Amino acid sequence: MPPDPSIAFTAVDESHMATLFGWLSQRHVRRWWGEPEKELKLIRDGYLTGDVEGFVFSVDGEPAGYIQSWLPTQYESEPWAKDLTPDTPGVDIFVGPPEMIGKGVAPAVIRAFSARLFAGTAPRIIIDPDAENKRALRAYAKAGFTPYGEWNDSNGRTILMELTRTEFERMS
Repeated sequence: MPPDPSIAFTAVDESHMATLFGWLSQRHVRRWWGEPEKELKLIRDGYLTGDVEGFVFSVDGEPAGYIQSWLPTQYESEPWAKDLTPDTPGVDIFVGPPEMIGKGVAPAVIRAFSARLFAGTAPRIIIDPDAENKRALRAYAKAGFTPYGEWNDSNGRTILMELTRTEFERMS
């Protein structure tokens, strides 16, 4: 499957903060991401420190959401990541405009973003949705991710999903 030319990624910067805050304030995003002010600070801190590669993605020229990659092994707050290799990125995503939910945007964007990560050194990609986020679980499965474990903590149950380079290439 060749990259989708209708999907574009723009590195997040200060000019995106108002749009991101608006999206983070949407009920469908806030439910899974949390308090908009806190999450916006984390996004800002991530791109300022270089610990997170964040992008606003567009579909057919229209800003449609946010996606980021990060290295879970760099965070002690992610004990489930201790068995990952240091070159295994984690991915987080949300579709911002409510009218774009359920239209196949997330799986297409994740596939395009995965192609970018696999063009580098990533041997596999991890995503960690909340077990109750059924829409996300379906979207990630459509993008080729498969469950490989779960993690339970005070925040609830997390499903650990992966997409390997080999599987990605097989599907492409």
